[in-house]
Amino acid sequence: MLASEHLPSRMAEGRPFFQALADRAHDWAQRHHAKAVGVGTAGQIHRATGAYLPGLYPEAPWVGIPLRDILADTTGLPAFVDNDCKIHAYAELKIGAGRTYTDFISLTLGTGIGGGIIANGQLVHGAKGIAGHLGHISIEPEGPPCPCGNRGCLELYASGTAVANMASTQLGREISSPEVFRLAAAGDQGALAVIERMASALGRGLGALANIFNPQIFVLGGGIMQWYPLLEAATRRSFRASAMTELEDTPILVSPLEGRGGVIGAALYALDQLEQD
Repeated sequence: MLASEHLPSRMAEGRPFFQALADRAHDWAQRHHAKAVGVGTAGQIHRATGAYLPGLYPEAPWVGIPLRDILADTTGLPAFVDNDCKIHAYAELKIGAGRTYTDFISLTLGTGIGGGIIANGQLVHGAKGIAGHLGHISIEPEGPPCPCGNRGCLELYASGTAVANMASTQLGREISSPEVFRLAAAGDQGALAVIERMASALGRGLGALANIFNPQIFVLGGGIMQWYPLLEAATRRSFRASAMTELEDTPILVSPLEGRGGVIGAALYALDQLEQD
């Protein structure tokens, strides 16, 4: 990485925000003599059009915005856009924990849960380009409804939001997920119980994914991974109880990319697509 810049996300503003982003990309592209623009973005991107799909928020102001075309038209460069968690999986494939593997599952745990599927050394896109939303497999069929239309999604039990919600209900006050993890690290029994529930849910989700995909490894990334030592034992125990016997020893690795996977993956994906075209 030659340089970086952090800007607040204002997707709720709709097209003006994305145009401003494209204008900034144009400046950076000229400054660094870029060959292409690569983007990893939250939400669902249609593979054929490069525009935002309704996804979980059909009334959102970004739905239908042709992000790829805005970037290409503004910068004059080829632009390649995909979901940020899928792009993170691509970075794992190229330079991360998955670089010596051809078949693996990448999960990104933060506010929600995203993912990416690598099969035969290739990123799996699906018919519309939205494959990999692994946080929306159901682990509790009678569980609470999810904005995606499903019930009992993994994301509702094993994300940062889930940890905060479970702890807030248990304690009777609003509490953030980082605070829950800090309390658990200090030995608070209530917080540890919440983390145990979260980790057990994660293990069940990984077990279901193992039974479907038979990956060589799992790679876990995202902000929650700084607390993985608190999660590891319960996650592995639940995983072994959920996966088929032949798959219960599938390694579960932590991403070495330290939050840079989305940016690095976007650049690598754009360059590789440029060469293929």
